[in-house]
Amino acid sequence: METVGVKEVLKDLELPYFVLSTDSKTKIEDVLRKAGLNSFFTEEQIFSESMSFPDAAKAIGLEPSECAVVDHSKIGMELAKKGDFWIFGKSEGAIKDEFENKGIFMFNEFYELRELIDLFNAEVDLETKKH
Repeated sequence: METVGVKEVLKDLELPYFVLSTDSKTKIEDVLRKAGLNSFFTEEQIFSESMSFPDAAKAIGLEPSECAVVDHSKIGMELAKKGDFWIFGKSEGAIKDEFENKGIFMFNEFYELRELIDLFNAEVDLETKKH
């Protein structure tokens, strides 16, 4: 299971974050444990099965426009696009061009995600100052 760069991003992240998956909570926790990422997530940061992106955002006290979704699956990015989320997509072959044309920020390696998060923070900060 590839986690190169993921731990570093999570260690440096100064934003609230969570895991959302269509898998059961038990399965998610097992995957996080196997990847060595379980220490980064509390019980309240793991959402499973029928939870939608907007519902998960609201559960942590945020609106979708204040959140970013990081996903590698086509269906996950399409679902996030239906909300008002910023979307960072982990490139998986041919979908990169397709999703960049839809306004999704694509990255190849997790270390590249740091720059995208900085961009997100700057944009959210600008939007907050406008209101």
